[in-house]
Amino acid sequence: MNKNIPIFITGTDTGIGKTFITALLTACLMDKGYTVGVQKWISTGDSEVCQDMQFVHSVALDHWHEGKGRTPLRLFDQDCYRLSFPSSPHLAAEIDGIQIDKHVIERGFARARDNCNILLVEGVGGVMVPLLRRYLLIDLMARLRIPTLVVARSGLGTLNHTLLTLSVLRDRKIPVIGVILNSQAEMDKEFEDKRIVEDNRLIISDIGHVRVFGPVKRVKHPLEALEYVEPVASMIASI
Repeated sequence: MNKNIPIFITGTDTGIGKTFITALLTACLMDKGYTVGVQKWISTGDSEVCQDMQFVHSVALDHWHEGKGRTPLRLFDQDCYRLSFPSSPHLAAEIDGIQIDKHVIERGFARARDNCNILLVEGVGGVMVPLLRRYLLIDLMARLRIPTLVVARSGLGTLNHTLLTLSVLRDRKIPVIGVILNSQAEMDKEFEDKRIVEDNRLIISDIGHVRVFGPVKRVKHPLEALEYVEPVASMIASI
């Protein structure tokens, strides 16, 4: 396979499930025979080790059981920023005395993209998060024009956030490959109203002019949700 496909995974908000979806897509794409790279340009609240990358690595290796040989997973952790303060990147960088350099990120992205079949780049927060006080994440996304998957909550409160995210991505001419709805309902507690979830899916698809996947249901172990992201992995593989 000679594909060099980059996919950017963003969210409508922080804590929306980007890392969870990234880990599951990694496992699914490995199953399809691809060498999968994973990169997170900036993480906050991590002093030395990126916890999100550790989670992706753990889920992928858990899935890649013994007997399959060497895992086709590449974690591109170099040239990225690990910031200790849990805040927006611009403030976390200032507190750590670091200047985020978009050119460093671009060079690291290019190297990662060229060394795997499919590169999954996990974003930080939403697309309008500042990397510098006058430079937003979406400014960098627009420069690189990476096909983007939007992770959104499936239940009440998602329409405004998701449609705004799609609008600003389209305004900046960033290709959107789809939206995946991720359930925020807690296990063994009150579940999201199915009528709302289904209507959200239809409204986002109709008004947002985008393919909508999911919802990904809450599970006790991440790999129990593989079936919900498999259609997204197949779509990525077809690009």
